[in-house]
Amino acid sequence: MPNIRTGLSSPTGLGPRARAWRAIPVVLVFFAGFFGLSSGVEVSERELSEVGYWAKAYYALGLFVVGGVDLGTPHGGPPIWRGVLWGAYFFAPVITASAVVEAALRILNPFARRVRRMRDHVIVGGAGRLSLLYIKRLRELDPDVHVVVLERDPNNPRISELEHAYKALVVIGDIRSDEVRDAVGIARARRVMLLTGDDFVNLDTASRVLIRRPWLRGRIVAHVADLAFMRAVPAEAIDGGYEAFNSLESAAIQLVEQRLIARFGASTHRDLVVLAGFGRFGQTVLHQLQTQASEAFGTIVLVDLEANANALKFAESPGFCDHPRHVFEGHLRHPAIWRQIDEVLAGDVGDPVIVVGTGDEGTNFHAALDLRRRYPTAHITVRSFGHSPFATQVSAKTELHPFVLAELISRSMPQRWFAESPD
Repeated sequence: MPNIRTGLSSPTGLGPRARAWRAIPVVLVFFAGFFGLSSGVEVSERELSEVGYWAKAYYALGLFVVGGVDLGTPHGGPPIWRGVLWGAYFFAPVITASAVVEAALRILNPFARRVRRMRDHVIVGGAGRLSLLYIKRLRELDPDVHVVVLERDPNNPRISELEHAYKALVVIGDIRSDEVRDAVGIARARRVMLLTGDDFVNLDTASRVLIRRPWLRGRIVAHVADLAFMRAVPAEAIDGGYEAFNSLESAAIQLVEQRLIARFGASTHRDLVVLAGFGRFGQTVLHQLQTQASEAFGTIVLVDLEANANALKFAESPGFCDHPRHVFEGHLRHPAIWRQIDEVLAGDVGDPVIVVGTGDEGTNFHAALDLRRRYPTAHITVRSFGHSPFATQVSAKTELHPFVLAELISRSMPQRWFAESPD
């Protein structure tokens, strides 16, 4: 069963399979009592020799009633059936007591009461940075909506912020579990945002939810971090039932449209572009450059610790255009890499456009400062995930052009993700 942040058990009901298993001992104890009473065994407080089977079935059910029918002690009859009846005497009250305790916990447990009252709430899978961005904007647009976050790791450092700053109910549990999803009232949810760090989990959970809850069609969003994986999934496999998106692609589209195309438009020649960092984000930026501004830039220079492998992957999908390109493998701050790049830049006119976009913010700004000293007139764009006053001050003094990934991703989230249910 899922647990709330405090670690207390949150009994919010059993799934169909669990209920079936719980019914087995009840049935076994009932038949033990019924056949024990029907086998010739007598009881001290009732005369059973002349009553029918329906009466004996009634007395067998009475074994489960606390303070109910008093049959007295078994005696006589076959010893084996007398022992079976004694077993029913002992186990029936135990089953009843456990059911009563469980029901009481359901009633008294604040988590269970809170979830039972929820209607039109938003369920978010994962407590990562993307979930935090989504919930922050959701709170700005709809401060009163109930938000439930399902997170597997109880030690996730963002849980406290989600609970206290954004008033989300954080439940420790696996969103792939039918029982966990049922426990947080997914059938009554306004929207389901699958934002875990595992692409397959997001897509698989979206499919599972639609199979059991088809009325949630169109209300499910699944994040896919690997663009190659997302492109490989046939469109008909999704079939409009849920929306798959890539946050880096959304941010790259805005970066290209709002920053780089304007820079290209101000140039009298086709700019040379250096992508310092050619991981997922760098590849996404290049894909958008090729899609939206292919005629506006010329030579491409790719720099990354795994530049060759990433270039081969990119060549397969989505593929390079006809621009001349140079691939350099190594650390961004290694001087030997940039001495080789100097030779490429020497044959180009104008100032290069450099996008420093690795996943390490410290490396990005350190490398960007190195590049500013090396190329005083270059147009250098540097990536960070969140807003940093220090980075803003440094960028202003050194004429760097920072872009905050979180802001680009947040702005790219469509309004429909925050609207009330379409029906």
